[in-house]
Amino acid sequence: MNSNPNSVKDNNKDRIYQFFSDFLHENDYEGVFGVAKFSLVFKDLMPVQKKRLEKLLKEELEEYKNLGNIISLGLFYPDGIIEGINVSKNNVVYKEYWDQYGDEYAHLNNLLSEIGEKIAHEFNGICVPPTTGVPTEKISHVSDYFPHTISHRVVAEHAGIGWRGKNDLIVTTAFGPAVRFTSILCKLPLKQGHKIETQCGECDACLRVCPILEKKDNLGDHREKCRNFILSLDLKHNVCGKCIKACFKEGIWRGNLK
Repeated sequence: MNSNPNSVKDNNKDRIYQFFSDFLHENDYEGVFGVAKFSLVFKDLMPVQKKRLEKLLKEELEEYKNLGNIISLGLFYPDGIIEGINVSKNNVVYKEYWDQYGDEYAHLNNLLSEIGEKIAHEFNGICVPPTTGVPTEKISHVSDYFPHTISHRVVAEHAGIGWRGKNDLIVTTAFGPAVRFTSILCKLPLKQGHKIETQCGECDACLRVCPILEKKDNLGDHREKCRNFILSLDLKHNVCGKCIKACFKEGIWRGNLK
């Protein structure tokens, strides 16, 4: 029996990754997987999200701070879905195509909740779903979402899955920002990733396409401005994706593909 701590961590991570890979194969999706150190993620969360984890973990919180991990799982959008965002002709936007992106957004959330719960059950973890489940009519400000979730982007960032782009999304080297995430708290010894510093450089594709992102440094609470802008689009789902499409098609990450 090999008692090497690094071998144990590698073996545990391989087991979880294989479980995730089987799910991807069964559902015909591509995805990404990484592990972050719990204490580093906890340190970077909003105070209200720290309180959520404190409430969720209770007496286990200190154990997680010392030895715990957070697994980051990502599912990539299928080819073609991103292309439907903000498609127009003669100044007429085809919302039916744009809504397909919103439909897939919801579908990915459901798949992530499913695989997150399965992995949590199989490996004695706790799944933090990708969505809050808070009805839209109960949201009067973007901050109303914050107490109900944690930042899966912070987890993915510390897991080394990608870097934080200028659009505040995680940019991966495999599929740019066209990815949805969920997180799983886990006490198993696992090999952890490391935070990647931004590689956006001078690229501003996401900023040029969005009137909010373009001026975000001067807008104060730009997240709330973004929420209101999305509501004004009157789409089926309250998601936009314009900055995702711009980065996906033109972003500097494409130069990082191997």
